Amino acid sequence: MKTSTPVREIAVIPPQIELRPTKNGYIGIFARYDFKKGTDIYSHTFRAVPEDAEIILVTPLGEVPIDIKVHTVRRADGMRDYFGFDSFMNHSCDANTISMMYPGDAEKMRYYTHAAKDIAAGDEITCNYLLFDWDCDGHSFDCLCGASGCFGHIGGFTDLSFDRQLAFADGLDDPTFKRFVAGARDQLNKTKLPDSVIRRMAALGL
Repeated sequence: MKTSTPVREIAVIPPQIELRPTKNGYIGIFARYDFKKGTDIYSHTFRAVPEDAEIILVTPLGEVPIDIKVHTVRRADGMRDYFGFDSFMNHSCDANTISMMYPGDAEKMRYYTHAAKDIAAGDEITCNYLLFDWDCDGHSFDCLCGASGCFGHIGGFTDLSFDRQLAFADGLDDPTFKRFVAGARDQLNKTKLPDSVIRRMAALGL
């Protein structure tokens, strides 16, 4: 039986965005202003937490108990990456943002939410979980995004075929890219790879 006291955290939300209920009844992140494709919308940090962490996030919508299995991403070392208010960013198979890290950001566990297409004030800000969540441990789901290229069931990057994994490789975060290369080394050695993938493998010492 757990006897620890949950950690209460106050969500510090950038002024460029707000938390609002979505049409499907979840919490989502919405743009307060227009953002052009290629714009960094905001930066945020994350941290590793154990699987038994108990966190209550104090938000403008009230106190929200964080479901560690749902609102975090399992790491290769068994810990879980926790993103604070950004844990409420919902998936879309045609997401309008990607996460970017610039030189020096990895050491600070900092990333930037970057507009992958034009975003209008009031639009929900979404990301593609397949680009950073290896197996969607604890939160695989049937997607409701409605995109023409919707994948249907989202079970993490590992759930995709090799051809689809390779097509997504340029957009992967570094940990997911490294796991992809380690797990698909034999197939990669037999495949003509895009120059961008070859350069990234070299840059990461893979």
